[in-house]
Amino acid sequence: MVNDTYPVTQSDFGKYGAYVMKDDILFQTFTCEEAIRFAAQLKLGISGDELDEKVQSTIESLGLLKCRKTLIGNQQIKGLSGGERKRTSIGVELITDPSIILLDEPTSGLDSFTALKIVKLLVKQSKLGKTVLSTIHQPSSSTFALFGRLILLMDGYIVYQGPAKEVTKHFDKLGYSCPRYANPADYFLKEFYVPYKKTQHDVEKIEGIVAGYEQYLKDDIERENQMIKHPEISSKILRTFTRVSFC
Repeated sequence: MVNDTYPVTQSDFGKYGAYVMKDDILFQTFTCEEAIRFAAQLKLGISGDELDEKVQSTIESLGLLKCRKTLIGNQQIKGLSGGERKRTSIGVELITDPSIILLDEPTSGLDSFTALKIVKLLVKQSKLGKTVLSTIHQPSSSTFALFGRLILLMDGYIVYQGPAKEVTKHFDKLGYSCPRYANPADYFLKEFYVPYKKTQHDVEKIEGIVAGYEQYLKDDIERENQMIKHPEISSKILRTFTRVSFC
């Protein structure tokens, strides 16, 4: 893992970042509250009222008050719902108040309504000043609309990185027009699917889309350069510099 050009070790990342895995790794006989408390005891090194307050605030922020005493459960033990279990997994990581949150498919296996609630929770965290980065597959239109920025991959290549609301405009210029009432996520998933055995047509398609993205980046950089304003140095400061220079 690299932050710009600085290598980041796992221990370094743990000081300010959190990673929520796709599969929920929780003790099945713990309650929701016990799971979050256990994580706090391991990671924070606090106790007493301070620990209780931290656990309570995390549970409240995730909307888990009603199920705080419910077991995590499994196939044999009745417990939390899929959405509650996922929020508990997120809570286990949020207990350290990380500035960066990475999530691997946090909505997989959830119905569209529950998935929407999870993403709204993540948007709430981003509004608190945290950086939230998540992989996601087949989000509903409502869920897709919540994302601020989008990175779209095709055969391992980045073919778009920018505001999510502008992605359809970008690909429309390249000849890939998402139907008006279609879900952009479903459209791109189908349109940019690449089979394991690529044909010449597939290769040319990838090259064309990648070239389009590179042009998009070039245009974006030019727009940013045009927005840069160079401040004028006042005549008073220039006179001061002149006097100092000739002293």
